[in-house]
Amino acid sequence: MGAGQSVPSGADSAKHVFSAAAPINYSSELLDSLQSSAETNSTRAKTLDLHIAQRVHEELERIQKRETAKLEAARQKIAEAEAAATATATGATTGGGKAPSLLELSSVSPKDLAASVGLGQVSEDNSKAATTQKVQAEIERLKKELGQRKVLKELPRDVEKARNDVVACLRLNDRRPLDCWKEVELFKREVKKLEDEFVSRLL
Repeated sequence: MGAGQSVPSGADSAKHVFSAAAPINYSSELLDSLQSSAETNSTRAKTLDLHIAQRVHEELERIQKRETAKLEAARQKIAEAEAAATATATGATTGGGKAPSLLELSSVSPKDLAASVGLGQVSEDNSKAATTQKVQAEIERLKKELGQRKVLKELPRDVEKARNDVVACLRLNDRRPLDCWKEVELFKREVKKLEDEFVSRLL
C-alpha cells in the first residue's frame, strides 16, 4: 500500500546502531579547530614525512662529518708516523755516513776516513740484505704451508657429467632456464650422494 517496502532488505537488517548511554559532546574549540584547519590527512602525512626525511638527512650529515673528522685524524696520525719514521731513518743514515768537518780531518788518517764513510754504506746494505732474507724466508714458509694443504680432489664422473649437462642445458636454453629442471634434479641427486658418502666417511 505504501511507497516503501514493509520488510527491510537484507543489507539494512545487517546494520546495527548502538547508542551510547551518555551523550558524546565535543568542545566547541575542538570542533572549531577541526573545521578551520586547512590541513587534510594527506597534507599532514606529507608534512610528517618531510619532517622525518629532514631529521634523517641532518643525522646523516652529522654522522658523515664525525666520520670524516675521524678519517682525517687517522690520516694525520699515519702521516706523522711516516714522517717520524723517515726522520729517524734519514737521521740514522746521515749520522752514520756523515762526512767529517775540516777540523776533524786534520786528526783523522785517510784510512780511517775511508773506513768510516764506507762503514755507513755497509751497515745500510746489511740491513737491506737482512730484510730481503726475512722476506725470502717468509715466502718459503708460505709456499710450504700451501704445499701441505690438501689438494682438491677431482669430482666423480657422475657428478661432473651431471654438472656439464646442467651447464650445457642452461647455455642452450638461456632464455628459458626452467626447461633444465631434469638436469638440475639429476645434478642435485648426484651431489646428495657425494655429500652422504662424505658424511658417512666422517662418522
